[in-house]
Amino acid sequence: MNSERDHSTASRVAFRKSNRPATRAAAQKLLPDLSVAVIDPLAHVWDEVVHRIVGEMLTFGEHDQSLLHINIREEMVLELARLQLWLGERIVEKRIATGQALAFVDPERERQDCLGPAGAAMITATAKLAYEHIWKRSMEMRWKPKSQKAMEKDANPPRPKLSVKPVGKNHFIPRWFIRDHWAVGGKVLRWRRTNDGWKSAPRGFGEWGFRQKLYSDRLEAYFSLIEGDAKEPVQMLLDTRPLNGPQRESLVGFLVIQMLRNPYFIDAVRVDIAPTLAEHGFAGDLEMASKAYEAIYQNNEFYNLLAHPVMWSRWALVRTRSPLFVLPDVFGARADLGDGLRVIVPLTPTACFVTLRGSESEKRIVPRYLPADEGLARRISSVLIKSAANEFLSHPEFRIDESSQAVTFKELLEEIEAAIDQDDQGSM
Repeated sequence: MNSERDHSTASRVAFRKSNRPATRAAAQKLLPDLSVAVIDPLAHVWDEVVHRIVGEMLTFGEHDQSLLHINIREEMVLELARLQLWLGERIVEKRIATGQALAFVDPERERQDCLGPAGAAMITATAKLAYEHIWKRSMEMRWKPKSQKAMEKDANPPRPKLSVKPVGKNHFIPRWFIRDHWAVGGKVLRWRRTNDGWKSAPRGFGEWGFRQKLYSDRLEAYFSLIEGDAKEPVQMLLDTRPLNGPQRESLVGFLVIQMLRNPYFIDAVRVDIAPTLAEHGFAGDLEMASKAYEAIYQNNEFYNLLAHPVMWSRWALVRTRSPLFVLPDVFGARADLGDGLRVIVPLTPTACFVTLRGSESEKRIVPRYLPADEGLARRISSVLIKSAANEFLSHPEFRIDESSQAVTFKELLEEIEAAIDQDDQGSM
């Protein structure tokens, strides 16, 4: 059974001082003219106070050994992170309210005041209040009921039902995805490659990303199930909300299917299998070619080859202020750089999902976040445009920048990784 028993790990974890103390931001907000050199020695002390409060709070809950479904873990961790930020802000407010000028406060004296006998008593009292009014209430009113429902669902999983019906127009990029994330006033700006370069024209959001009779009605129904499971995880990713295990699996499944269902991939498969079909007497048999393509979706080994590196790579969400990202007709850019498939998938004109090199043994609660300047956003768009077979979508305000520096997929991923790794090191 997917469950967790230990809620109190943090209570046994030793405090580790970081290069960028968490309470620094709270202090800068209240005292913007104070330098980091003055704030940080004190903020390290305040961070330790927060750590001890949380540790003691979780210790109060050690007697509650209820089994919790593992899918509740991300929500609990996010709530804990929010609580830590809130506690940090309250501690900074209280220390500033003493009236002492922080620029003249001795960090060792601050440590004695905050962590000495009087401070320890305050930590315990605060931890008890936080447990009784926040953590315990969340446990009883949110996590236990959710956990019980999840366990009941695991014991009696609903059987998915394919709703097979005749479909003449197969959208290889979902209509809801275009409507919700790319259309403006029900319209999209479609760009098409011509002999004279890229030419744009407005279209209704449902007038792009489809082909007639691209695959069977049964496969269309199968894709609809996957899209339905992925719709919420995509929005959660954009909202920086934590995804649980099944939601991450649904997201990855959706991304992999989008790689396989476009007409350009289907045509390539048919070309590859044509000699084999001819050898067995099925040359020119379109029905047999379609059956051979659709057999891919019964090949678990092939699916795992694509999905595993996407799932266990480091995830990042790159955002830009201006709507500079584009949606190619193959849904994104991808490449195998030696350790499995990596993808760059534009979710909106201002948000792009990226799988970085390397791997994780345990997924982060939320992906890494990187604000992109216009130069980086343009380079990402140039790679996405290059990946397009014939067309791409953009925001109505988008214009192609011919002067944008051309980069390869590998170079672009390295640039994003370097920026994120630098930010990670600064926050350690």
